[in-house]
Amino acid sequence: MTRAMIRFTGLMLMAVLIPGYGASFAQGMGQEREQPGQDTLRLTVPQAQSHAMEHSTQMKNARLDVQVADKEVWETTASGLPQVNASGSYNNNLSLSTQLFPNFIEPTIINVLKEQGVLPPDTPVGDPEMIEVKFGTQHNFDGSVTVNQLIFSGPYIVGLQASRVYKSLSQQRRQLTELEVKANVTRTYHSIQLTERNIRILEENLKSLNQSLKDARALYEQGMVEQTDVDRIQISVSSIQNTIKSTHRQLEQLHNLLKIQLGMELDRPLVLTQSLQDIIRTTKLDGSVDQEFQVEENVNYQLMDTQVRLSELDVKRRKSEYLPSLSAFYNYRQNAMRDKFNPLDGDKKWYEASTLGFQLNMPIFSSGQRISRVQQAELQLQKTQNNLSNTRKSLVNQFIQTKNNYFTAYDNYQTAQQNMKLARRVYQRISKKYSEGMTGSMELTQANRDYLNAESEYISGLVELLNARTELDKILNEL
Repeated sequence: MTRAMIRFTGLMLMAVLIPGYGASFAQGMGQEREQPGQDTLRLTVPQAQSHAMEHSTQMKNARLDVQVADKEVWETTASGLPQVNASGSYNNNLSLSTQLFPNFIEPTIINVLKEQGVLPPDTPVGDPEMIEVKFGTQHNFDGSVTVNQLIFSGPYIVGLQASRVYKSLSQQRRQLTELEVKANVTRTYHSIQLTERNIRILEENLKSLNQSLKDARALYEQGMVEQTDVDRIQISVSSIQNTIKSTHRQLEQLHNLLKIQLGMELDRPLVLTQSLQDIIRTTKLDGSVDQEFQVEENVNYQLMDTQVRLSELDVKRRKSEYLPSLSAFYNYRQNAMRDKFNPLDGDKKWYEASTLGFQLNMPIFSSGQRISRVQQAELQLQKTQNNLSNTRKSLVNQFIQTKNNYFTAYDNYQTAQQNMKLARRVYQRISKKYSEGMTGSMELTQANRDYLNAESEYISGLVELLNARTELDKILNEL
């Protein structure tokens, strides 16, 4: 019996804990109970899925990725719109530069220039050699505004197309994340309800065994059975008690896992309001698959198809690098030259200048760099096309395998359900016989083990069936 319960626990964990999550939920919080004064969250399976769509960390990040893609589309678009830049500068010429010029200036003019500080005071008058001349002013101010406008660029046009495709790629990834989150929430919700059902079964079995133990002790006191009979039943009782404790701890971990998937705080009470019977009734578990698989509607296929489109655009972008590009620019500037620091003096003049121009870049020769980039992009396109073809085959095969797993799980569930009913009837008959003294404890404990094994197989079969249906709905995009 102990091995059966251990096998059941392992199957439950394998059915619920998706890769990467197992080690994260080793800590338990305790079985969910409503606590006074706290905001209790009550959810059915559809409500849990909706809550996760809004609050789970995965969905929040997926929505942020879509917003990032929107901003990247605008970033690409804005690069071809007018670009306006302003700049300003100030230079303090602590020492003006001096230039030598032939002395051909009239003496009277030299004297005037010396008075104005243009020429040094010791500049000789009438000297036929060279004279020293200083140009400029000590304080220079400059301000300018430049406008650039891209008129034609092949890579820019292709980049706009690629940015919009990239946005659709982020939306498809969000849709894939949505399906994964819904599937994970659904599996965990189912497993919590199945674990609670298993606890109820174990507790009912424990109650029955305690009654059998009480009867055995009474018969032992009357000398009608041996101490060994009592001990066998006591071992079964202790084993079930330990299994119930272990299953309760597993239930705590499942509640924590579901809270994290829902984006909840771990200390907030959570109550699952949809019963296991209602889940079974509302989930299509008739062993049939009516809908045909359309691989083009699968999100994974759409993602790979978008990758192919991006690779095609990359080839187009590389080829567009052979085309010339044309842009226009306009520059307006003002500058002031002062001997004193007075840039805001309205009596002093600022000098204006403006320029309008066009720039044409014509690629001529790149030593084979551009053709190499084109060839690399074409090879990458072939790879993504191969991946698309392989994705189609893999998805079709995955659908067939998932459908077969569902059929197998349905058959196993039907068999396990029938075996459980038979084992329960056998145990009830033997338990009644034992209370009447018509059979021994060996047969009773064996019937009890068979009944628990049958219950364990039934619960495991139901877990596999619900999970198989969830996986089938996921690949059909029906979650």
